[in-house]
Amino acid sequence: MVEQRKVTVLVGGSEEVFKTVLPVLRETAENVVRVGGNGMGLYAKLVNNLVLGVYVASLAEAFNMGIRAGLDKEQMVEVLDRLSSIRSPTSAIKLPKLLNGDYSTQFALKHMRKDLEIIQSESKRLRTFTVLSDLAMQLYRGAEGLGLSEMDFAAILELYRRLTEAP
Repeated sequence: MVEQRKVTVLVGGSEEVFKTVLPVLRETAENVVRVGGNGMGLYAKLVNNLVLGVYVASLAEAFNMGIRAGLDKEQMVEVLDRLSSIRSPTSAIKLPKLLNGDYSTQFALKHMRKDLEIIQSESKRLRTFTVLSDLAMQLYRGAEGLGLSEMDFAAILELYRRLTEAP
């Protein structure tokens, strides 16, 4: 994605500095968005990754349930990626990875876990309730315990598979 300049850069800082660095950032990213003052770029990334971490964990959970129920894997991908109201750019990228067990790293599982931990820390500081990201964080920690840290965070599916196979 980065090599193809298909990333979005979320920038926090003054408008003046943003205008100065914008030409450089446009050389590396498809979208460059100033989201407020210092620190707001991090918060924008965390908010995005909160949804992303929970979403991919739920995709993997649903995919695993469908497999256990006997649904055809390719048909599930078709339904979830093209025909369902849950389709998204993320489902288009991650569902083929789930289907093929391809956990080549686009975003390492350990980095998603780290972001979810930061979200938990910040949610305490902000006095906000983030129970879904807390649950997702525990799942990613469990997946790391299985040695999946360096794999793409879609490898969360392996946690579900292994728990399902347990006696």
